[in-house]
Amino acid sequence: MDNTENYEIRSAVINKAINYIFDHIDEEITVDDVAHYCSYSRYHLTRMFKEETDEALYQFIKRIRLERSAWCLKVEKEKSITEIGEKYGYSSSNFATAFKKHLNLSPGDFRKTSEQMVEASSFSHGVTLDALDDAGKLITIENLDSFTVIYERKKGNYHQLPQEWCRFIEKYEYLATEETLYMECTIDDPTITDEDHCMYDLCQTVSPEQLVLKKNEHILLQNFQGGKYAAYHFRGFPQFLFMVYQEIFCRWLSKTGNQLDERRPIFDIYRLVGEDGFEPSKRNATDLQSAPFGHSGISP
Repeated sequence: MDNTENYEIRSAVINKAINYIFDHIDEEITVDDVAHYCSYSRYHLTRMFKEETDEALYQFIKRIRLERSAWCLKVEKEKSITEIGEKYGYSSSNFATAFKKHLNLSPGDFRKTSEQMVEASSFSHGVTLDALDDAGKLITIENLDSFTVIYERKKGNYHQLPQEWCRFIEKYEYLATEETLYMECTIDDPTITDEDHCMYDLCQTVSPEQLVLKKNEHILLQNFQGGKYAAYHFRGFPQFLFMVYQEIFCRWLSKTGNQLDERRPIFDIYRLVGEDGFEPSKRNATDLQSAPFGHSGISP
């Protein structure tokens, strides 16, 4: 087995573990649960996870649980701090202590200052949320079909995305057709997660019937569930997408009474890339940014 194949196998196992954690983070999952799901011993999985991510598996679960709770404090304004803490397995007092230890703010202070933190981020590029008050007018509600992608999960600062995209597109160019779409799934919010720990998936749509995919089990595939999505139609430079996301999550959701469907991903679809930034394709003028949601009375 060569080094590339070994790396791909390890990446597949680590991604399987991470996906399981994401899907069950509001449950009382343990390291043993994750190891059992991945069909590895606790010893081998924890060692591999540490080697690949530079983070202990137990600490990763704990961190994701706290950062998901922070995300809920920011987005689910109708829920109390106690409700959100309990959702992730914390009592009221334990939640406040653990939250402040990880994020250096109490849950209440975090909720109060979340918008200021967004605007102070290096990703805001001087744009304020007030300047995006009309963003909701560009959002449409669309039903998207299910589709399949090949993907690679990356970890690190989102500012490194252009270089990662170039490598990804070149690697899988042989699978591209005229119908291929390139997508990016944003997993972490850099105003909550340390920028160097942020994860994102680079994706390319494919037909699961392509013979090369059946022959190469090390190519990572992911099925995107269809359904109702909020689609923001964006024209411009990609660095400004961050603030559009924040406007949707910090304000638009609560204004409209919508809630994110946590079972489905948040993603960008890149239709056309040129010197002047992104714009929708003339052939298929839909969104560059989608968030799955269900209507309250029920979400990149």
